[in-house]
Amino acid sequence: MKSISHALFITACISFSSHAGIIYTIEAPGIQTSQISGPSYTENFDNLTSSQLSNGYQNAFGEYSVDKGQAKVADFGVYGGAHGEGKYLFIPNKSAVQLIFDQPVGYFGFWWSAGDNGNQLSITTQSEQLSFKTNQILDAAVLEPGHYGSPTSVKGNKREPYGYVNLFAESNADKITAIRFFGRNFETDNHTVSIQREALTGRSLAPVTVPEPKTWWLISLGLVLLLLSQRRSKRTV
Repeated sequence: MKSISHALFITACISFSSHAGIIYTIEAPGIQTSQISGPSYTENFDNLTSSQLSNGYQNAFGEYSVDKGQAKVADFGVYGGAHGEGKYLFIPNKSAVQLIFDQPVGYFGFWWSAGDNGNQLSITTQSEQLSFKTNQILDAAVLEPGHYGSPTSVKGNKREPYGYVNLFAESNADKITAIRFFGRNFETDNHTVSIQREALTGRSLAPVTVPEPKTWWLISLGLVLLLLSQRRSKRTV
């Protein structure tokens, strides 16, 4: 009994310590590019056309494809285009764009402009499928007055937030293999990736991921069995 409970307890501890996920952060107002220090690649969409996107677009770190609706590459304006120049990716209602990475990445960042609480991400990691809605940003009390309104040379739209959003893998098992952008009028630019895991920048949107319920159940079982075995050992001394 003692050896079994010890084994279960060790297994539970391993499950607890190995469980990780994605940490989401947002940069200070006005920042429109990634702030990581490691080697990275950035897609700014300036040399891309909507027809190229529709046909599947391969860049330095992965392939973009339209898997629903009529997503397009749009010219800069008050709603998109980092620094008020070039182009940006626009995903209208009932549309979606899939980005599949050539190899798992430890970091992904994107400029989120004219933010809408209907903007959504589906994130595939090496260990699980995650979902992220940008209303988590709106609900996290991390936005400052300076986040509202375009910080680019094209001023305006004070009612919606603009910010640079980061996704950091907490472990190698949580490296990202694909991201799907969808929802209502998703404007985004300056997609940046790093193959390696990066030190956190920006302000965290949520606490570190906690173990799933089944993991908590395993931990609890291990603790109970360990206590029972210890009590039995004391009786037999």
